[in-house]
Amino acid sequence: MKTKKGKKDVLDLKGDMRVVKRLLQLYDACLKNAEALLSEADLLFKKGHHPRAFTLAHTGWEETGKSQLVADFLNQMVSPVEFEAAFKDHKLKSAYNWRRFVWNFANIADSTIEYDRNKTTAGLQKRHSSLYVGKNTDFSPIAPESQVSKEEAHTVIEALRNEIKKINLYDAITERVGSKSFLK
Repeated sequence: MKTKKGKKDVLDLKGDMRVVKRLLQLYDACLKNAEALLSEADLLFKKGHHPRAFTLAHTGWEETGKSQLVADFLNQMVSPVEFEAAFKDHKLKSAYNWRRFVWNFANIADSTIEYDRNKTTAGLQKRHSSLYVGKNTDFSPIAPESQVSKEEAHTVIEALRNEIKKINLYDAITERVGSKSFLK
């Protein structure tokens, strides 16, 4: 199973164990960073800084998506272009957490990993407004505190917490990483 781009272009990385080891270290670093962002979001949330807690939790959500893209690159399921984009494209990183496995039972090898980058637009806009003061048409300020509610921050924090738990659980159970851990 691969992404559409991965079906056209993948690198064979399995022959060089040094590269495999570095990619696993990169995967682990992304997950550890997501866990640190979650911890910091929890601290900010407890102190009543809900917009900033939202920001860190959403950024952690992106880091988990990046970790999955790194793992799927290692597993030859995404293209080099998608792998490189995982370090720049906020929509891709966020969308990859919502990827779907589309099975083709007539030809399993033709099954596809799909993700919708457009699904992430509202969350990214909310993250942007959680950091910056905006303006109304009458030039009055729109403060981040008025843009992100306590409930919204809590929802993103819990989504990140659950995503990290799910990834760690499936990695441990299957002894695989990335999408392969969810497909075994």
